[in-house]
Amino acid sequence: MSSRLSPYIELFCRGLYDSVRNSFNVLTIDDDFSNKSSEKTSTNQHPHQPKPKRGSTSSSNAKRVKSNLTLLCLFNGGILLCGMICFNYLFLPVFRRLFYTLAGLDSSSSSRPLLFIQHILTYTFNFLWLIPAFIISKFVNSYWFRDIADAVFKKLTKNTRPLPALSLARSISDVLFSLIIQIFFLLQSTLILLIPVPILNTLFGHMCLCLLYSFYAFEYAWIYANLTVKQRVERIELYWPYFLGFGLPLTLLSTYFKSVIVNECIFSILFPFAIVAATSVNFEKRIRLPPTQPNVVPLNVFAGCIRLTSRLFDLLKHKRPSTVVTTTQ
Repeated sequence: MSSRLSPYIELFCRGLYDSVRNSFNVLTIDDDFSNKSSEKTSTNQHPHQPKPKRGSTSSSNAKRVKSNLTLLCLFNGGILLCGMICFNYLFLPVFRRLFYTLAGLDSSSSSRPLLFIQHILTYTFNFLWLIPAFIISKFVNSYWFRDIADAVFKKLTKNTRPLPALSLARSISDVLFSLIIQIFFLLQSTLILLIPVPILNTLFGHMCLCLLYSFYAFEYAWIYANLTVKQRVERIELYWPYFLGFGLPLTLLSTYFKSVIVNECIFSILFPFAIVAATSVNFEKRIRLPPTQPNVVPLNVFAGCIRLTSRLFDLLKHKRPSTVVTTTQ
């Protein structure tokens, strides 16, 4: 029994170790950029050639990762989280104290007008500030995530050539296919969490979130490796214990609070570390097991999502020619 479970436990521990250990590459990645650019300049420079100016592109990219991480922390932690904390724990208590003082009421007594005003203020704050800032943060974060992934990929692979380019049609369909699969899988994870079985719903729901967050983190590296969406999904399903361990820290930290927006802010702050950790992984080496150990049984958790997405794409493909025929007649 223990020999059958050993590959699952080993892959899980490897994924958990890579997730935590490789996240600390953020601390040294910009230094490695600077050392790499200085070594390249010194080896390529002629002895009698004048020294290049400081404002080169390599030096301007040297602090790219840390600066983007700082901006992410300031935007998500400083603006969104601090805004919520100041409103709930500073503004509302002060307003409540003023209301009781002006109304001449005891602070221990409950007041329906006060509760009504608090609800109005909370909804107004959420509608006019928190929700718009949260939506803007999703677009801003996606840009910073991609920029961090580009910088880490070029550094770790020592690749100075441009990244592999796809045709426009394939690129758009690839992104849409991946996005729709992830949306369906997120809905699947949410539905599992709603199952009225106290322990199992949390266990299986968090397992699905671990795999989904690993999918998010590794997707940048797999795009650079020119893998199709189905190849990425196959990797998740074949080596699911590894990705279960890799996504566990991010899942636990980003589902701790009851507020969805607070959890999303924490996810946005921590996700770049997961990108760095995933891009740093030598995947073929880390998932290799001794030949004496049994193979891992695949976990086809994305099968339903792939069928739904493929069905949706087929419907869109069949609809397009019919609309063309009707317009030409």
